[in-house]
Amino acid sequence: MGKIISVINLKGGVGKTTTTVTLAQFLAGEYGKKVLVIDLDPQTNATVMLIEQNKWKKANDDRNTIHQMFSDKLSGTKHFDLDKSIIKGVSNVGGGIKNLHLLPSSVDLIEIQDKLAYIVQTSTFTQNPITVLASYLNQQVIDSYDYILIDCPPNLGTMTLNGIYLSDYYLIPVIPDILSTWGIPQILDRITRCANDIKQINRGYDIKPLGIIITKYRSNNRMHRETTQDLISRGNRGEYPKVFNNIIKETSKVSEAAELSISVNNLKQKFGYQREVYEAFKGLTCEFIQRAK
Repeated sequence: MGKIISVINLKGGVGKTTTTVTLAQFLAGEYGKKVLVIDLDPQTNATVMLIEQNKWKKANDDRNTIHQMFSDKLSGTKHFDLDKSIIKGVSNVGGGIKNLHLLPSSVDLIEIQDKLAYIVQTSTFTQNPITVLASYLNQQVIDSYDYILIDCPPNLGTMTLNGIYLSDYYLIPVIPDILSTWGIPQILDRITRCANDIKQINRGYDIKPLGIIITKYRSNNRMHRETTQDLISRGNRGEYPKVFNNIIKETSKVSEAAELSISVNNLKQKFGYQREVYEAFKGLTCEFIQRAK
């Protein structure tokens, strides 16, 4: 049975998308898992980290993106085709990682995301607006993957709630500073309230926190050290989700790994053979597999 995980933070720039994409590449490339990345973020960062922009443009022109999925629901059209929209063998590793697939986003989604909250008021659509994605991803599609990772926008709007509605777990990447961790209580509270509402529709629904991932960590920064220890302590006390043991440090190689134009043979080469970075992500992926059961 496939597991669905939404990756969430209310603040941009915390490494949310980089964590999502890198985790997906390690799951598929190092552990042989079949993985689908769903890019719900109108910024399309996960999309352009996995496919070249000309490939994205063709998908967008052919109406094969998340934008068309939601546009159809708003307008009552039926242009979107899930099978045609899922791009297989994405990433610049080894000419594409066979088991890694992508359902791309589009910058055009910006134009309609604010309308989604009112989708239920249209004459052509009577479902709850947070169930749009779920109406396309049936159980057969879900179970064809080991993991589905959903890169959510940096907010808790209707688009993010579409991911939460489908998910078994949610994951929170954070930089260990005040601003990046400030929204954790709001995330926990909103997801709890959302889960209670969803249970009115689906009694068996039960989303769980998978944990907090520390990103862009600087060991020479006092705030980073103290905030990390605070997050670990809160996790151990059950106030917050538990922090993953493997911490992703801030290095140029993590940023450079997002560059798609240079083909690499494997993930070790992608991270410049920096053992510390590669081993941190590999260890993080191993922890992820152990938790997402």
